[in-house]
Amino acid sequence: MRASSEQLAIIKASQSLQQGQVMKIDACAGSGKTSTLVAVANANPQKRYLYLAFNRSIADKANQVFPANTRAMTMHSMAYRHFFRSGTRPSLSAIKIDMLHDCFPGKENYELFLLLNRYKEFLISAAYDFPSNGVKKIFELVAEGRLPMPHDHYLKLFQMLSPEEQGLSRMYDCILVDESQDCNPVTLSILNRASCSRIFVGDSHQSIYGFRGAINALARQKADVALHLTNSFRARQPILDRANLYMKVFMDMLYDGQVPYYPMNSMINEDRLKNKQTACITRTNSALVDLIDEYREKPERVYLVKKPEDIFKTAIAVKEFLFDRRNNFVGEFKFLNRLHDKEELKDYAESTADVEILSAMKIAENYEDDLYELQDIAHRMNKPEAPVVLTNAHTSKGLEWHTVKLMDDFPDLGFLYTRCRFNPAKLKSGMSHLEQQDERFKDFIQELNLYYVAVTRAQIKLVDMTENAAYQSKAAILEHLDECEAAVRKVRDRRKLQKDKAQEKAWEAKSANSCHKTTELRRWENERDTVLDQMRKNIRDCAGSANNLKEFKDLLALGGILLQQRNNGWAYVDFYGRGITDKRLGREFTKASIMKLLNG
Repeated sequence: MRASSEQLAIIKASQSLQQGQVMKIDACAGSGKTSTLVAVANANPQKRYLYLAFNRSIADKANQVFPANTRAMTMHSMAYRHFFRSGTRPSLSAIKIDMLHDCFPGKENYELFLLLNRYKEFLISAAYDFPSNGVKKIFELVAEGRLPMPHDHYLKLFQMLSPEEQGLSRMYDCILVDESQDCNPVTLSILNRASCSRIFVGDSHQSIYGFRGAINALARQKADVALHLTNSFRARQPILDRANLYMKVFMDMLYDGQVPYYPMNSMINEDRLKNKQTACITRTNSALVDLIDEYREKPERVYLVKKPEDIFKTAIAVKEFLFDRRNNFVGEFKFLNRLHDKEELKDYAESTADVEILSAMKIAENYEDDLYELQDIAHRMNKPEAPVVLTNAHTSKGLEWHTVKLMDDFPDLGFLYTRCRFNPAKLKSGMSHLEQQDERFKDFIQELNLYYVAVTRAQIKLVDMTENAAYQSKAAILEHLDECEAAVRKVRDRRKLQKDKAQEKAWEAKSANSCHKTTELRRWENERDTVLDQMRKNIRDCAGSANNLKEFKDLLALGGILLQQRNNGWAYVDFYGRGITDKRLGREFTKASIMKLLNG
């Protein structure tokens, strides 16, 4: 290849990279990340490279283009080969909440959901110790074969080995980590414990797998050498400028200039473009189903990137449950057998935060029996060379087309940013300012990155049908943000007014109720001093007669007074539930004074 000045700098730096050193390369969309890494491997024929890809298809292609000194695989396949190269292989699938009922009898769905989430979080974390006995029990049940083994489970087992047992530094001189922005903590833990050199390559703004535990590892990775690829060989400059605009405006607002954004420059050679396809990119599966329905009369002209089963199987199961009253589900939908109606299904989905079920309910209600025909049509949308391509934003990553249409189900980024800004976030102590911003705006950052990914799939033409298309300059975006802030404040003020009115009504009700006090309570108020003096006398007598705290409490109870713990002191409560704190009664009746008297 004819290398750019940026690529030449990377190749030169790779030749002087020492054992244990780290290089990271933040590469924009279409910058030729893979070809750059191939050039690095060719420039260092004496070194043994491991190329880690994000999925198997990328790894297979890499094995065809990299030189003989490089071996390509995924992190999961590397871990799988270590444990299951030969002999018995485990049953591999995700663990569903329904599978845990027999293992944890008596626990409700929401309790099992929390437990399963803690297990999943542990699998993708860098931790070595089990966070709870429940997580440890799931780990043991998987080892015994009583629960299936998720793919992240054997990767966690690999991470828990020592670096010597893993053997990466023994087999390789350098590890090339592609799409490194999508690494999660468990992956980083494995890589950063290896003593060989490492080259992390990725695009911080294509980090779109936060729901899988990815943490934009490229931005957080410490490195001895940090370089950039800002030249895009994919798209025309106006398309790149669209992405540059949104990323620059929001990155500056999020991080006050502490995290720089490097604008993309077009280096496209349009004479070499052969792809003339038009891709329609949606944000959601439900919008993707709408497009399949729209093209149902001409499926031969359409290519569907996502597998039809991944789009329809959950929606069809939900449809059969809701409308056919089926109750003999097996496998991953077995949990439906225990539910009875739409409300129970909705409660289940909300209690377990299963957004896939909620989306499937919407699709099932919109199409019902038509789902079977739509799935059959989707199977016929199987020609990669078809002029029209249908996909969603997540599955579009890594692909490119002549023309891209962004459908209108992408969120308004201005409103999403403003909502995150005003909503409180749970922040852990010790977080830096950048980490706090990442946490507060995590939902917005994921959607901003998805929009960036979708925009940069276009080579020649971009048709933006989202609400974001209305704002074509920094001034327009900032003006829109002012409108969003005014709208959010208006909603907050209305909610505050409603809350104030509710509190006022509650206070009025409480005041009205106080007018109906019993005769005894009125007497308490009218003869307060007399009652308090009598209580003080009873307490002194009991304290003088008791030998320990238990006897003191028993004697008080016989006299109609209960002793209750309140904050750091005590309260003496009479037969009518009227409590007086020890400090209000006087210093000699405080917890410390009484205990001193009893112990004296």
